[in-house]
Amino acid sequence: MTTTSDELPICHPDTGFISVAGDEACAFLQSIITANVETLSVGACRPSALLTPQGRVLIDMMIYRPSSDRFLLRSDAARRDDLFTRLRRYRLRRPIDLAVEPDIRLVLMLGNQAPETMTIPMIMTCTDPRNAKLGRHCLIEASHLPAQMGAIDIWHAKRIAAGVPEGPIDLTPERALMLEAGLDRLGAVDFEKGCYVGQEVTARTHYRGLVKRRLVPLTIAGDPPAIDSDIAWHGTVIGKSKTAASLAGPITGKHEHKDAKSICLALLKLSDLHIILDASANDDGLTINGHAAALALADWMQPLPRPAKP
Repeated sequence: MTTTSDELPICHPDTGFISVAGDEACAFLQSIITANVETLSVGACRPSALLTPQGRVLIDMMIYRPSSDRFLLRSDAARRDDLFTRLRRYRLRRPIDLAVEPDIRLVLMLGNQAPETMTIPMIMTCTDPRNAKLGRHCLIEASHLPAQMGAIDIWHAKRIAAGVPEGPIDLTPERALMLEAGLDRLGAVDFEKGCYVGQEVTARTHYRGLVKRRLVPLTIAGDPPAIDSDIAWHGTVIGKSKTAASLAGPITGKHEHKDAKSICLALLKLSDLHIILDASANDDGLTINGHAAALALADWMQPLPRPAKP
């Protein structure tokens, strides 16, 4: 039986892993990051972030729990060492073992193939909790990677279409806000847990409805735009593009462009988004670098909230 490209395992090329272990590992992480670590089951994963005291995203991450007293934090490769330094700073005298894990790799499985069909040892495997279309995560030692691999662009296209931000391009360090990126809707923050770094500002933004922008997917007629490409509405620049990927075919919907070939994320004002959504279906005023574009809102984003009052 022939394996299609989206059924091949995909090795994520931009990951950095840190191990946090010990009897107080859970309590330690619970006190500094946004997700609820205490409710994370063994063998599961959950998105999270370390914030600045002002509530801005410093480093986003995925937390994996291979055992009750050990956690693996995955960030992008370039921010791993910074995250490790900050964890050591927050640790103080807690009896916790912190270690960089340079030999762990993330393998993504999108198709119907079960992880058990890969006859290689795994540290753990779990379903991506952010969106079912993002498949399963398999943590594997670098020496055990499968011989045949798919392209990461396939996964990024699904991630962007699902409105899932990841890394410093989508979440600009010390500028991005959890709620503008929709991370609260994706399970990366718990408003019922105790205090953590940046908790006060995040909670106030949530309960007072102070969100003014939203990170959203857009389809583009053409190749993926470069990062920071101009997004314009009837000639007026309203934002810049973030991560982008090629599409195998057009995304269907009210604002579909039949020749859409790529998709990107963009942080746009809610007021501008509502203007675009209220326009007629035949309005072609949205462009990226002059190429026709269209909103492609993920289901979980709808309906968009109204912009916060000044």
